[in-house]
Amino acid sequence: MQDLYIQAEAFISSMQQFEGNQSNSDKWKQRLDSIKKSIEETGTYSHTLEELSFGAKLAWRNSNRCIGRHFWRQLDVFDCRALKTKEAIMDALENHVAFSFNKGAIKSAVTIFAPKNQTSKTPDPIRILNHQLIRYAGFKKEDGTILGDPHSLHFTQELEKHGWVPPNKNAFTPLPWLIQINGETQEPYPVLEEKPHLLTEVQIEHPENEAFKTLGLKWYSTPILSDMVLMIGGIHYPCAPFNGWYMGTEIGARNLADEDRYNYLPQIAKIFQLDTKNNRSLWRDRAIIELNRAVLYSFDRDKVKIGDHHAITRQFEKFCENETNSKCPITGDWSWLVPPISASQTPTFSQEFDPTVVQHTNFFYQASPLEGNNQAPAPKGKCPYHIS
Repeated sequence: MQDLYIQAEAFISSMQQFEGNQSNSDKWKQRLDSIKKSIEETGTYSHTLEELSFGAKLAWRNSNRCIGRHFWRQLDVFDCRALKTKEAIMDALENHVAFSFNKGAIKSAVTIFAPKNQTSKTPDPIRILNHQLIRYAGFKKEDGTILGDPHSLHFTQELEKHGWVPPNKNAFTPLPWLIQINGETQEPYPVLEEKPHLLTEVQIEHPENEAFKTLGLKWYSTPILSDMVLMIGGIHYPCAPFNGWYMGTEIGARNLADEDRYNYLPQIAKIFQLDTKNNRSLWRDRAIIELNRAVLYSFDRDKVKIGDHHAITRQFEKFCENETNSKCPITGDWSWLVPPISASQTPTFSQEFDPTVVQHTNFFYQASPLEGNNQAPAPKGKCPYHIS
């Protein structure tokens, strides 16, 4: 309980500092007194709506691996802590998907459900078992190859164990939602099949090469992470899906390009008639640039918000300037803040960051309740980005 109060005190101090209201110190002292009393009597405390909203924004600001933090103040926060039924929870998630898409002008949002019971070992009130609210399935074929997204293979198999029958199997089959309520796994909800208007995708074409269309590439508009825990002042919110908007390289240099994901670079190289016999021809580099051009071109064509790595790293540079002016340390994970292409041409490449992870208010990885879910396990030893 003492540790919880220390984290609450650190959070309230951050809130006070941000508001710059040093003169009204009695307000903050009274709030800390009420938190301390609540922790002593119940083992926990509840956030006010104001604290919940600021806490979610502060968690984004503190996220060392996110390059989009310049816009942390603009996060829309939905308080869904009182929702308990599957129907109400699904409605809230559907609202998040529609709201965040915003007709292509993507808005950053977080939907926060009930907090973890930190005084007992009871199951989490609500957990979303999907990695993202919109994601594509992965199916193992008879020859051992994978159709679709290899990252989703184990989760797809888990969904099929729980009764999901895919209406079709292709490279971009959307996954249903799988949630747990008080530890009980609910029936998979094929929301994107039943309500296809929520599945907003971009068909990816190249601005000059017509043959690019033959690949049939596409990607969904909005990355809504749904399996991380939101920590605010020591209180765990195990279900708090949140989103920003894509940086083009996330799709064009990772999701569609990585060898252990969709691995489309060899096919793109063939379309552009690149020499793939020797890596010294830099065919991979040339193919990945053309793929990233296609991603940015296609999102722009459809008027769906997306950032490029040059603009977003310069926005992050502005974030760093603001933090310096506020006399706040610039925390960050360099390996995540440097884009996967043209790294040396961006300002983050030559910067150094404080690797300290703020523990009291942040987003963290948490273990999946599903065995075999294709989620990166916590590294051996203490990892600052994971909670037990």
